[in-house]
Amino acid sequence: MNERGKSGGRPGRKPGPAPSLTRDAVAGAALAEGIAVFSMPGVAARLGVGHSTLYRYVDSREDLVRAAIELAAARTAWPPADLPWRELLTGFADAVWEACEAFPGLAEVLLTTPASPPVMVDRLGRYGVALVGAGLSTRDAAVAVDFVGDLVLSSAVAMRGLDRTVPDAAGTPSTAREQYRDAWAAAPPGAHPFEAEFAAEETWHGRGWFDDKLAIFLDGLATRLAPTAPETTETSETPETRWTPGPPEENA
Repeated sequence: MNERGKSGGRPGRKPGPAPSLTRDAVAGAALAEGIAVFSMPGVAARLGVGHSTLYRYVDSREDLVRAAIELAAARTAWPPADLPWRELLTGFADAVWEACEAFPGLAEVLLTTPASPPVMVDRLGRYGVALVGAGLSTRDAAVAVDFVGDLVLSSAVAMRGLDRTVPDAAGTPSTAREQYRDAWAAAPPGAHPFEAEFAAEETWHGRGWFDDKLAIFLDGLATRLAPTAPETTETSETPETRWTPGPPEENA
């Protein structure tokens, strides 16, 4: 039997993964394709390899989704756990929001995929220790981290959803943003106290009311701190106290 017959491939070519390809490279291609919409053939084409080659690095599309989530977490700058409790939770919210913007579709995937990368389990555990040290009960600390994460993801999905085009009542295509605004604008002047709020441009763009929602939650959370905690009188943060992310490696 000749050399080709022994190896099942080209003469001199060893079986196994190509030296330049890694699980992270495959995950990176999935992120580039869009974590919520990628296909295995699309990822393979982006990498310039055959479809079957991907299965040397991942077991399935679901496994690749988990790998992409892990890579997105590794590429995100997270706040250090030694920040004051309010700045810590605000920095965590900012980091999740920035990850959702950097990797389109990530928010939708995180809301529907049961995946918690070990690096995030460890990081959130350290955040929990810090929050308990600041005076929260273990339960309140866990709920706070979970609530802030969910608030970011649901808000990011909602704000992106405003860009979708759907037919209005008359069948005319328009964005969801335009239809919401038109509905509120149709009310007679003075009919409700929200007129100015719903007319404001910032309501419908960027982060919308997310930061206001977060501040209301944090103000309420402050009332649940133990009396001896040093930050029981802290109110809504000012820009001067907000954590500013740096490169991921600086915030390990």
